[in-house]
Amino acid sequence: MDVSSANPTPPFLDWSTAATNIQHAVDAAEAGDEIVVTNGIYATGGRTMVDTTTNRVAVTKPVAVRSVNGPQVTVIQGYQVPGRLAAAIRCVYLTNGASLSGFTLTKGATRSGDSGGGVKCVSATAVVTNCLVTGNAASSSGGGAYGGTLTDCTISTNSASSAGGGTYSNSVSHCTLTGNSASFGGGAYGSTLTNCTVRGNAASEYGGGADRANLNDCTLTGNIAKYGGGVARSTLVDCTLTTNGAAGPVASGGGAHGAKLTNCTLSGNSATQNGGGANICSLTNCTLIGNSAKQGGGTDAGSLYYCTLTGNTASSGGGGIHDGTLWNCTLTSNSASQFGGGAYYGTLYNCTLTGNSAQRGGGASGSTLYNCTLNDNSAYGDGGGASTSFFGDRPTLYNCTLTGNSAPDGGGASYAKLHNCTLVDNFASNSGGGVASSTLDNCIVAYNTALTDPNCSASTLSYCCSAPLSTDGQGNIAVPPQFVDHVGGNLRLQSNCPCINAGNNGYVSVATDLDGNPRIVNGTVDIGAYEYQGGGSLLSYAWLQQYGLPTDGSADLADPDGDQINNWQEWRADTIPTNTLSVLRMVTVTNDTPGLQVTWESVPTRTYWLDRATNLAVPAVVLQCRQQYHRPGRHHHLCRHLRHEWRPVLLPHRRAALTLPACRGMQKNTISVLDPPILSWRRPAAERVSPYALRPFLRASEK
Repeated sequence: MDVSSANPTPPFLDWSTAATNIQHAVDAAEAGDEIVVTNGIYATGGRTMVDTTTNRVAVTKPVAVRSVNGPQVTVIQGYQVPGRLAAAIRCVYLTNGASLSGFTLTKGATRSGDSGGGVKCVSATAVVTNCLVTGNAASSSGGGAYGGTLTDCTISTNSASSAGGGTYSNSVSHCTLTGNSASFGGGAYGSTLTNCTVRGNAASEYGGGADRANLNDCTLTGNIAKYGGGVARSTLVDCTLTTNGAAGPVASGGGAHGAKLTNCTLSGNSATQNGGGANICSLTNCTLIGNSAKQGGGTDAGSLYYCTLTGNTASSGGGGIHDGTLWNCTLTSNSASQFGGGAYYGTLYNCTLTGNSAQRGGGASGSTLYNCTLNDNSAYGDGGGASTSFFGDRPTLYNCTLTGNSAPDGGGASYAKLHNCTLVDNFASNSGGGVASSTLDNCIVAYNTALTDPNCSASTLSYCCSAPLSTDGQGNIAVPPQFVDHVGGNLRLQSNCPCINAGNNGYVSVATDLDGNPRIVNGTVDIGAYEYQGGGSLLSYAWLQQYGLPTDGSADLADPDGDQINNWQEWRADTIPTNTLSVLRMVTVTNDTPGLQVTWESVPTRTYWLDRATNLAVPAVVLQCRQQYHRPGRHHHLCRHLRHEWRPVLLPHRRAALTLPACRGMQKNTISVLDPPILSWRRPAAERVSPYALRPFLRASEK
């Protein structure tokens, strides 16, 4: 082919008889032939195929069309005039098995509703290589290319009214897509891209770089869209997304939106609303660095597995993540102007949050964290490690450690709910070095510092280890915890730590501790984030050590005070194992005319059951009696359940008594009593009960 040939003669076998029109050469060729084209601009000829658009060249046979000197000097030119779609001419049409190599395809266009302005391929067996596809347009999809396989091509400044400004439904490898535009998929739509560079493309809706595509080993830079500046609704593996943006009042997903990413890096992307790096995406083994948004600087509303988020920022909440779920991720040096420097409204499993910052909740705000580590985070309001959200939703932490965090109030956490956590070496410039205004159970709060209330401020603790001893709650101990290596940061429990077996199983809802080991060993949960996995006593070590008893298990069934109650029973009843007078036992049983009255020794930390029966060999009727804290000068309103009817009973605070008629239909009575408790009921004449007979039926358990 030679546009300046002086003697074009079929079948155009040499340069002296070369055709001046590529279409003529195609028409004269046989399947498997090669058509060689020399330098020139080929802008004449035309053939209409499957749609209404005329093609400058229609390769209708499985032949190879190749330029001699490449795309810089060999041009196939279509025709486009704005507003005159009926006159549009596409550059090239390729059938199955045909190939095109070494051309510039430019100024191609399609008529209304047609696709593929530069080149339209029938299937993936139509191949385009070493071509420059530039300045083409499609009234529907595929401004540059539609269908086929593209290799070593540059697709630039093409446009489509609908989808795929650069390519649509193509297999694209080792190509550069730049400056293309469409409503969906500015660079590519519905295509597979491998080892490609996607730069500076734009979409008015989804996927500035690519939409509904598969990308492998690609680089996406400087693309822009409303949703997913880099990519949207796509799958990416080993890709890099840099400085892409989501622009507009509700724009989200600067790097990616609705995509699945594996082994990818997202850096310097931005969104005006949510998800600077990614929005509603699934990310595995990805790195997110220096992305920014209003909420979720790194990512928003996604799922992340084994990812690293560093230096991301949010102007509102969630410097690292907002409203997402993370597994085994690391969040470092992220920041938010208001809430949750690391995470805001997230759910995190086995994650590490270090050096993040915000006004409230430097590490996390309004989030739920399981088996996480929060170190050296800071807040300039409250909750260096964790704090409440804008809407007042408190963070909830399970089996977490909080160390080295800082804030004016609540250095470790504020307005939080903490279960089996360890808070050590946190700092508050005002109050609550460990926690402020929080609720804690089974937690260690120790060695924190503050101007006032170094460990806890305005908080409720239950079964916690902290000093001074908290009176707002129950089951707490104030003995210093013994860590394996406090200075070295190993906060696991030593074998003699008083926190072993000192928690309350009722607060446990997670099966494993921070190490992934069983959360409950030897029957009772430990206090703190780590469960001691060694052997030893089944009793609370703090309780044993309080009375000078060994913790190796040798004293569990011993009876040092000779009251016929062993140490395990004394521990369960919360009585003193070294004091014979401190024992769970009947005090009196009175068989008077009004009925039977029973009085027993009690403590304010236990719930009691009293069993009764006319024959000890048959199941007994269970009467449950819950001990209350003594309030002098007040009465307690109690209720009884009799024949499915609730009736209020007013009892004095010093001597609580309840008379119950002997009713065979009565199954259970629940009452509240004070120390010493008294339980009375009317009995049938045949029923005889003595203190000796009743004693085995008196039982106690923790509240």
